[in-house]
Amino acid sequence: MAWEKVSDTRWERPVNGLEGYFIFIAGMSASLCEGREHYTLFSKLKLELEHSDPLPVLQHAWKQIRYEQPQIAATVDGMKKVYEVPNSKDLQEWLDSTFVISPASDADNLYASVDPIKQATLYYIPKSSEIVFRGHHHTIDGTGVLLFWHSYLEALRSPVAKLNFGDEHTRLAPTMEQVLGYPEQATQELNEKATELFMSWAGDAPGIGPVSQLGAAPSGVCQNVELVFPLDVTNAIIAACKDKGISVTAAVHAAYIGSIAKHADPNSKLSQYVSANQFNLRPYLPEPYNSSNYAASVYYTPLPYKTDLPASYWDLARSLHEYYQTSFKNNSGAFELNGPFTRVLCGAVQTPEFLASPVSKDALVSSLGVVERYVQREYGSEIKVEDVSIGVDVVMGMSMFFIFTFRDQLRLVYSFNEGFEKKGDIQTYLDDVRSILAEELLA
Repeated sequence: MAWEKVSDTRWERPVNGLEGYFIFIAGMSASLCEGREHYTLFSKLKLELEHSDPLPVLQHAWKQIRYEQPQIAATVDGMKKVYEVPNSKDLQEWLDSTFVISPASDADNLYASVDPIKQATLYYIPKSSEIVFRGHHHTIDGTGVLLFWHSYLEALRSPVAKLNFGDEHTRLAPTMEQVLGYPEQATQELNEKATELFMSWAGDAPGIGPVSQLGAAPSGVCQNVELVFPLDVTNAIIAACKDKGISVTAAVHAAYIGSIAKHADPNSKLSQYVSANQFNLRPYLPEPYNSSNYAASVYYTPLPYKTDLPASYWDLARSLHEYYQTSFKNNSGAFELNGPFTRVLCGAVQTPEFLASPVSKDALVSSLGVVERYVQREYGSEIKVEDVSIGVDVVMGMSMFFIFTFRDQLRLVYSFNEGFEKKGDIQTYLDDVRSILAEELLA
């Protein structure tokens, strides 16, 4: 699955299982929903810039990112990734189509009316001093978006005057399997284990879930609801988690399960919570693939998790803590199994049986951790990051629930589709998460 030169200006490589999964899901939703693609990532950054005319430097930094991380400008052709080396005319056309100066009042206003994208796109909103990034999930993942912001802001602070396009193919992101040195063809034993792992999730899904019209109503507008905890509450939650020996991610995730159990659709499977949580695998990769130099890549994986219900908050929190701490840490077998597992996932979602099966109505949980591990608060004296957030387009599938902290405040973002769920209900779920955390950790 290595990149190969197919002409003087064109490079291609086959996608891996997870990239292929995102390509298929995006294509299917686009064909049914006016070009809108499920899982398109959305992130906003509010900046304080000491530039009298910021537009030229913002555009140049975007071009510099393309040169330094060319996969940001890659496209797909079937189940292949494609990168074209641009001449000056091509580069200007790419810049004109992917760097958008928006008249919107702010990022939320932009998001409400934004058009589908063909490639990763950057939006500058002068009225609110915000920059918005939108990218396909087959190009970049959530942690990758945060790493992208770091690379972009570094390019903004330290611009390279002369960008000599032509050698950037040497920096195209390989698949994670290639980085780890695993063969393209897995053994029969690994393939059987991967199928068994997939079925441990798919065979029991969907589990418990809230009331949703998913599968019974047309897709509506994609929305993100954010809950930001005050500094003192965040500090108290972190201290309580340390005292109890669990991670903040496990604590919040357990509270989310408690929330959806409280508001469960009585027709859902009330006896089990079944999900596939998200793991950032960059910390386990060798240099430079574990760094922001390869932000534009898909270096994470979903992994099945299920537990019987009803269960106490602390049983859930301790179970989730162990799951998050041990699934990949000091477990080389999990990495070897990951490639075959995601290939099984990609193949399964394209079958008529899977497409006809019920869709889980709870949200996929994704923890991005402490944002400052990736994005600094300041870049020199001229650039200050005042706020950052992330969400995803939910077009015709499961919602997403993001957990992260920035500027010492715990933040939760629930991405959903208003055709399937009501904004007021989503706010209720988040309020209940906050109440459960207060009752279990702060009482």
